[in-house]
Amino acid sequence: MARKLWTAPGAQFLTGDDGRLTRTILTNLNEYFKRHIGFWGKASGTTDVNGDFTITHDCGFEPAAVLLTEQDAGDPSKMGPFHIESYGASTIVIHFFHKNGSDRGSENVTIHYLLLPKTGER
Repeated sequence: MARKLWTAPGAQFLTGDDGRLTRTILTNLNEYFKRHIGFWGKASGTTDVNGDFTITHDCGFEPAAVLLTEQDAGDPSKMGPFHIESYGASTIVIHFFHKNGSDRGSENVTIHYLLLPKTGER
């Protein structure tokens, strides 16, 4: 049985920053998912001395929202709350705390993220 080639969809429901509809023909399935569902990934590294961790993702669009979850690194007693300090089309800056409220500086963290695009439909 012959394999069928994937045909790029015409995404008539996508909107630009001004709210106007954009008639976009996407080049591949990854581009379709990135613009329609979002851009996701995993990042691991070490927080700086202030508890900040910067993820460089270069998703290619200005996210409407960012969803994060931390992966347990084997010692859940060190895990505490975190919040997003800033995000944009290329980076996310996250601040980590211990459960007692102190900054979680110079510790290894692993984050899974989902960046949601500004679209008329999800």
